[in-house]
Amino acid sequence: MSRKPLDQWCKSILPDNFSQVSTQTNAIQKFLREHLPEPINQQVSAINCNDEEIIIAAADPQVANYLRLYVAEVQQQIHETLGMTQRLKIQAMPESILTVGSRPPSSKPGRVSQQTVEAITRNANSVEDEALKKNLLSLASHLKKD
Repeated sequence: MSRKPLDQWCKSILPDNFSQVSTQTNAIQKFLREHLPEPINQQVSAINCNDEEIIIAAADPQVANYLRLYVAEVQQQIHETLGMTQRLKIQAMPESILTVGSRPPSSKPGRVSQQTVEAITRNANSVEDEALKKNLLSLASHLKKD
């Protein structure tokens, strides 16, 4: 099996228009930050843009309803400012979904007792599925080394 560098692997699975969509969503996000009133502009995110629609997510249902009330005006301003003619779709999504953050560092895994390793080995030997058996024995040997 050949190993591709990570950037080649990512490029191979991303859609062809990924950079275009990324650029457009960033432009829409900047537009929203600059043109919406202060408390609202911090609670909205441009999450997708395709040929038919621009999807804006609001962290709060009240903000989503406010945007839905003025969707025609916002859509018109996006068209005039950015030249995008897609229709605007507003969705309410919890802020936790919209926040991309780093995960807390994980602690090192705990030690596995010798009894557990022996139980895995014993149970692996009674498994009929050869692939599963091989993987269980591999796990047991790996745990034995620690």
